[in-house]
Amino acid sequence: MCDTLEGEIQMKYKAMFIDDTIAIKDDNLATLDIPSEQEFEETTNDIDSGATGLKTLPRSQKKRLKHELAMQRKRELRKEKRQLQKQRLREESNTEQLRKYTVQPSKKELRVEIKSKLGTAMMCGQRICIDLSMENTMTLKEKSKLAQQLCRLYGVNWRTDVPAHIYFTGFDKKGDLYQECVRKIDGFEKFQLLLVLFQVEMTETSILEMFNIDVVIYLSPDAADMLEDLDKDKVYVIGGIVDESVTKNLSKQKAEVSNIQAFRLPIERYMKKKDQMHFSQVLAINQVFEILVTYLSSRDWKTALSKGVPERKGYVLRE
Repeated sequence: MCDTLEGEIQMKYKAMFIDDTIAIKDDNLATLDIPSEQEFEETTNDIDSGATGLKTLPRSQKKRLKHELAMQRKRELRKEKRQLQKQRLREESNTEQLRKYTVQPSKKELRVEIKSKLGTAMMCGQRICIDLSMENTMTLKEKSKLAQQLCRLYGVNWRTDVPAHIYFTGFDKKGDLYQECVRKIDGFEKFQLLLVLFQVEMTETSILEMFNIDVVIYLSPDAADMLEDLDKDKVYVIGGIVDESVTKNLSKQKAEVSNIQAFRLPIERYMKKKDQMHFSQVLAINQVFEILVTYLSSRDWKTALSKGVPERKGYVLRE
């Protein structure tokens, strides 16, 4: 008897409160809209006050009805929360998969892309030459360090967005520097392999025999003129020297003897000295090279200099 009365009360309440929120589907199943917080509070208040016609119900049954409404709302909110969480996880998963696909290509795809860029550079890229004809001015230790810098130079050209067409000129295959390169770089003796892997032209021929003197610019930290821009028709020469004693004017004198224009990087224009005792514009070969190829892709000297000039040289970018 009690169960029957309770069922009638529930049916009566549902008919009065949610009659307008029931939508009958084609399969004769009903879907119940979730009552809002305000609707729920109003309804429970009505049950307490008896405004819904349930005033005559015992207090225990009204309390049970309130509890059922609260549990119904809690279940619906929990279900809605789970659906939102699943949707968010799906979106995050799709975003992560898209990121992996676009940002992390396969190793094979990377090799193909790099090979294509280097091949284009060999045909029409900016020509940058490393003059290795001054080997007799260096100690064996300095030659070993120069070989390491040449290794790093390869890596810079591989990683950059706009690689350069690299030349090694005045490279004596019977010298100590060549032997150090053979020892440090796999496949260095096989010139054709070096050309295929690193897109570098290597020759014993001098700069003046390789290029017209009018298109050659020698880079030297001691030059009087400052480099303003890179001209695609010019050949920029970096002196292949590691001079631990920092002999002044070595590369500048080489340019003057050969009657070649000499320029220095615009370090003083875009950078300033830090508060320290030591300052130097003498950079390693791979550092100068990185500045040049970074400028090729950014056309901005600040960006380029910040990549190639280490802080230990005593310079920071101007604001």
